[in-house]
Amino acid sequence: MSDNPGRKKLTPRKVASEVARQVRRVPAAESVALRALTGLRESQLAREVVSRTMDLDEGVGGTVFVAAGHQLAGQGLDNVPVVILSLVDAPPAQLPDLLEEIAREQLLTGGFRPVLVVSGDHFTAVREFGWPVELVLDEATWHAEEQVADEDGWAAYLERRLQQLRRHYQAVALMPFGPEHPMTMTYLRSLGPATT
Repeated sequence: MSDNPGRKKLTPRKVASEVARQVRRVPAAESVALRALTGLRESQLAREVVSRTMDLDEGVGGTVFVAAGHQLAGQGLDNVPVVILSLVDAPPAQLPDLLEEIAREQLLTGGFRPVLVVSGDHFTAVREFGWPVELVLDEATWHAEEQVADEDGWAAYLERRLQQLRRHYQAVALMPFGPEHPMTMTYLRSLGPATT
């Protein structure tokens, strides 16, 4: 027999409902909660803690939180697919125009988060857009470095490195980008909303 027969039993659901009801009475509670939630979503440490606590690192390469860059803003960007775009063969003089083209397409479609792969010191140019950037050795450097060169050749090295990046970022696609690869642009456009 209960010590207080007239008192209802407290359950976690009842406690949560009561707390929510009390919080709704405070005038600034909603804006404070929204700021706190936004701060948690943007915190790399909080994401890492949740990822490890919930054991989300089981997939291919683990859970990776990739920024969408400066072109896209708002909630739900974690659900936008990651696409790795290789600029390895792009002439350095064309790089600014190629980056602008990627940015324009990302803004128009809102359908992808790019990770760019470069083979030279183009980090500053890419990071101006807020995108992640990865480096691979260009063919001349690879041949000059005896400790990295092997009998399989540079093309095999590049293929292995790109496969590692695709697994690490859990990308939906890994494609070369540039005017000589028009199907890449077609693919990027297909990630956006349907057009009639």
